[in-house]
Amino acid sequence: MTRIHINASEPYDVIIESGAIGRIIDYIQPLKTKCQVIIVTDDNVAAHYLSAVKDQFEKAGYTVFDYVFPHGEASKNAAQLIDLIEYMAAQSLTRKDLLVALGGGVVGDMAGFAAATYLRGIDYVQIPTTLLSAVDSSVGGKTAVNLKAGKNLWGAFKQPILVLCDPDTLNTLPDTEWINGCGEIIKYGFLDVPDLLTHLENKPLLDHRHNVGQIIARCVQAKADIVEQDERESGVRALLNFGHTFGHGIEIASNFEIHHGYAVAIGMMLMAQGAVKENGLNPTVVDALKALLEAHQLPTSTSITKDALLAAAKHDKKSQGATITIVVPTSYGSSQLKTVTHEELANYLV
Repeated sequence: MTRIHINASEPYDVIIESGAIGRIIDYIQPLKTKCQVIIVTDDNVAAHYLSAVKDQFEKAGYTVFDYVFPHGEASKNAAQLIDLIEYMAAQSLTRKDLLVALGGGVVGDMAGFAAATYLRGIDYVQIPTTLLSAVDSSVGGKTAVNLKAGKNLWGAFKQPILVLCDPDTLNTLPDTEWINGCGEIIKYGFLDVPDLLTHLENKPLLDHRHNVGQIIARCVQAKADIVEQDERESGVRALLNFGHTFGHGIEIASNFEIHHGYAVAIGMMLMAQGAVKENGLNPTVVDALKALLEAHQLPTSTSITKDALLAAAKHDKKSQGATITIVVPTSYGSSQLKTVTHEELANYLV
């Protein structure tokens, strides 16, 4: 079992433990006595884990409801969020009650945003069941839904009271979801964690899945270090967006048929290629990144047009009028923030 403490405005622990999903109450009861609980999940995850999780709460004396919505990024929208909040209100949830996000990044974002805004804030717990949510979206308190104009434009910061990650839940994932998570894992290597990149070069995660708990812990610790410095993304936390400026545009332009981690992989490649031209990045970094992405079956190019990517960037959260803050790799395992005009951003799309 690995316990990582997040020293945020509302401190909490991230527990990474095989078999933890069968011992949820052991971790919940010290934080939350008997109350009403709504388990938020999607139809994919519900088939695997909802009954077992619900039974644990009920046997411990909690009053339990569940809210299940269709899986996929398309469900992360304003209408679905409002429906969830209306359901919470219909069950007369109070500020003493609890929301549980059981699932991947979409579930975590929906439940977290609902918890942030319902009654001006109630407690929630993250139980990530995808690799991407385990290493990234379940930690740090960023919650949001998508708008027609762009991805994650309506949201709030809301830290959970606990993140409980059971690597065993990843065994039910299809290969596409493992690959999806690898996009974000490789991103972490460029946040001054070059040893992670070296590890992945020597032991590609897809061929060494038994090591996933260690990889999750390394990524969570890297994110914790950044979140503790800049919880509200006013500075260094923006480094976590490496590959996301173009990646979000790829997701939107593909109507989310290209999954987040795949899009981030392409976004990292595009930014690295641009950094060779615009910032003098050593071309060997691009070669090494390309090899690592391909070793994890991730794409490195896209047919989506330059104009579509630049149009999407104008609606990006990091856009500030005429300028946008981007994350530029400076070496193999390091990146920096740079503010450029949208005209200059076009130069990064080689």
